Amino acid sequence: MTRPAGILFASGLIAGLLAAAPAAEAQSVDCTQEAAAIRRAEAQLPRLEVAPPDDKQIVCITLETNVLFARRLSAHLAQCPRSPHARKGEAWKRIGAQYSARFSDRRCKPTIKGYRG
Repeated sequence: MTRPAGILFASGLIAGLLAAAPAAEAQSVDCTQEAAAIRRAEAQLPRLEVAPPDDKQIVCITLETNVLFARRLSAHLAQCPRSPHARKGEAWKRIGAQYSARFSDRRCKPTIKGYRG
């Protein structure tokens, strides 16, 4: 007994949607977890305004930490465009570029291992 092409197409489409549903849900959970981690990381970022300007090491680490955070946020937003952090994305892109330029101007050397975006 042969089935009409329409039924085969519909059953294939439904099977495809059911198979894709867990992946979309998993991505949503991953995005939610990453958004929470980013919120915690942002709250702990060192502030350049309070770094002693004459202490090159502290200033360089502060700049590098913030540059890496900006990269992490950018990578997160590329994967999760509807993240609650989307509003801050452009501002952090500018801040990251400014801090990166200052990092180079001060002739800082990368020291932080881990996330490199």
